[in-house]
Amino acid sequence: MQNNKVVIFDWGGIVESHENNLQDLKEAKIRMIKRYNHTLSDKEILDRWTDKTSSGVLIGSTDNEEDIKDWVNLVQKNMNINITFEEFKKAYEEELTSVKYYKDVVEFAHSLKDKCKIAILSNLMPFDKKRIDDQYDLSKFDYVYLSFEVGMKKPDRKIYEYVLHDLNIEPENILFIDDDSDNILRAKECGWNICQAFGYELDKIKSKVYEFIEM
Repeated sequence: MQNNKVVIFDWGGIVESHENNLQDLKEAKIRMIKRYNHTLSDKEILDRWTDKTSSGVLIGSTDNEEDIKDWVNLVQKNMNINITFEEFKKAYEEELTSVKYYKDVVEFAHSLKDKCKIAILSNLMPFDKKRIDDQYDLSKFDYVYLSFEVGMKKPDRKIYEYVLHDLNIEPENILFIDDDSDNILRAKECGWNICQAFGYELDKIKSKVYEFIEM
C-alpha cells in the first residue's frame, strides 16, 4: 500500500448525481415543498430556497442546533409552510434520498483501499449525513471531511489547509476529484493534483487515479 498518497473524493456530483444543471436535486426540493404548499410554482420554490440562516450563516458550515433550526424556520417562512422540525427533516431526507447516485463510483473508491488512502471532502449539512453514509459507507474511508463538521466550506482556502494539515503529507501526494470548477481551482492553487469530472465519467476518474497512483 502506498500510504503516502491520498485520493480525495467529493460527494455531490461525483457520487450523487448533479446532472443537467442539478435538475434531480432541484426537483427533490420542489417535491418536498409541494408536500405542504401546492400554490408555489417550481421557480418560486427554487428562488425562495436559501442555504443561509437568518443571520447569514452558511447552512453547510455549521452543526449548531440553533443555526439548523433557524434555517428550517427561515425556509418554512419563505415557502409559507408550518410543520415541525422533525417533519421537515424527515421530508428533506426522504425526497433527497430519491436523487440517483453512481454505485460504480462508490465501488471504485472502495476498491482503492489496498492501493492508497481514500478520503471524502464534501460540502453538506447535517440532514445530508445519513444519505451520504448510506451511499458511500463512510466507515470504509480513511478520512472524512464534511463541511458542517469542520465549520468551513469549499472553495474556502482554509478547508484545504485544514485537510492538508490533518493528512500531514505533501500536497503533491493528494489527488482531489470534484465536479465544481471553483473547488478544483482552489485545490490546484494549494498544490494538489486534480481531476474535474462528474460521476458518469468513471473512465476519466479511473484513468486519472491510476496515473496518480503510479506517479
